[in-house]
Amino acid sequence: MVAMGFPPPGGCDSHVHVIGPKSRFPLARERTYTPRDALPSELSAMLRRLGLTRVVLVQPSFYRTDNTCILDALAQLPDSRGVAVLPPQTSDEELDALDDQGIRGLRVNIATSGGASIDAIKKSIEDAARLCERHGWHVQLFVAAAAIEPLAPLVRALPVAAVFDHFGLIGPDADDGPLRALTALLETGHVWVKISGAYRIAADPNDARIAPLARTLCAANPERIVWGSDWPHTPRHDLRKPNSEEELPFQEIDTQGLLDLVPRWLEDDAMVRRVLVTNPVRLYGFD
Repeated sequence: MVAMGFPPPGGCDSHVHVIGPKSRFPLARERTYTPRDALPSELSAMLRRLGLTRVVLVQPSFYRTDNTCILDALAQLPDSRGVAVLPPQTSDEELDALDDQGIRGLRVNIATSGGASIDAIKKSIEDAARLCERHGWHVQLFVAAAAIEPLAPLVRALPVAAVFDHFGLIGPDADDGPLRALTALLETGHVWVKISGAYRIAADPNDARIAPLARTLCAANPERIVWGSDWPHTPRHDLRKPNSEEELPFQEIDTQGLLDLVPRWLEDDAMVRRVLVTNPVRLYGFD
C-alpha cells in the first residue's frame, strides 16, 4: 500500500527520454529502431499526474551525439537536468554551454547496441570521464551486468562519479557476482545506481524478487540511489528493426505503478525521501 503524502514534495524522476517532434529533430540515420514521438508537453503531463516536480532527461541512442532535442526540452521544462552523449573531441566552450543549459552527466550506452568488448567500453568511459571533469559531471553507464565486475577497477579510479542505469541490469535470476561487484562499488561512495526500468530486469516489474534487490542496493549506500520511470518505455528489443523508418509502439507500462513500487520496495519513508528527493538534489545539482 502506498503511504499517505506520497510522493514527497520535490520528488524527481531521474530517468526519462524526450523524442521529437521528428520533423524538427530527426533521428540519426543509423539507429537500432524508430520510436514514436514523446514530447516535452507529454512528459510534463506525466509528471503532473505522478505528482513529481523534478526530472532528468537522458539522451537516447537514436540521437547519438546530437543533443539538440534534449536541450530544447530542458529549456521548456522547469526543474530539469540532462545527461548528454558527446564525441571525445568536444571543446571546452561547448562543455561550458551545455553546463549552462542543465547538462550534468554524459552517458555511455553499450547495452542498446548489443554490447562491445571490455576494452572498447573502457575507452568510451575514459573519454566521457575526461570531458566530465571540467564541470564535475558524472558518467552514466548502461552496460550488461556481466561487465560490472571487469569494469570495477576502472570505475573506482575515475576522476568523476559513475552512475549505473537500471539496477545495473542485474535481474532477479542473475548470479550474485555482478551484485557483489555493484554493492562494493556503491560502498566506495564514488558510484550511484538508478533503481529504474524494473521491466528491463524482469518480465513483470511487480516481480516480488525485485524488492530485496532494491533494498540490498540501498543498504550498500542509501545516499547513492535514485529512481527513474524510464518513460516513455521504448519499444521491446525483440521488435526493433535497425535503420527502419517504421515507427514502433512504446511498451504498455503503467508509469504510476512503477512509482508506487518504490515505497513497497524500500519499506521506509525516510529512505523513499532520500531516493526521490535528497539524492537527486545532490547528484544533479537541483536548487
